[in-house]
Amino acid sequence: MPRERVLAAAGCAALTLLCLAAMAWTVFTGIARLNLSGNAVEIRLTECHREDGARNTTHTACSGPSPSTTDPGTVEVRYEGRQGETIRVARTPWGRYEAVDTGFVSWGIAVLAPLLPLGAAAAAGALAVREIRRARRTDGCGRAA
Repeated sequence: MPRERVLAAAGCAALTLLCLAAMAWTVFTGIARLNLSGNAVEIRLTECHREDGARNTTHTACSGPSPSTTDPGTVEVRYEGRQGETIRVARTPWGRYEAVDTGFVSWGIAVLAPLLPLGAAAAAGALAVREIRRARRTDGCGRAA
């Protein structure tokens, strides 16, 4: 098998795995934001402040006491709110909290957002399969077997 074809197949396979990971992240974030897991809790925001983000953007980060008695501490969440407000938050599998929003637009984003990385994963997977098949058909000299 030609080395270039093997490297191309490995690169496409790696890209496929990255796209599937991105899709999983968008699915789990959507589940948390829509509270489909049913584990949302209410917190009272005790502090809100602006934080710098990437590409000269800012967002509001708020925090409040954790409602859990087994894990006392502070819950931090990105939310455009103000101090003293009570909001519902849900925990994602990786431990971060997301503000719950069950509006129509949030449902649309949660359903459509995973489709983009899924499509990219399908395209990269198809390219990986094509490169593997091409590598098997040709020998080291580039001639058909």
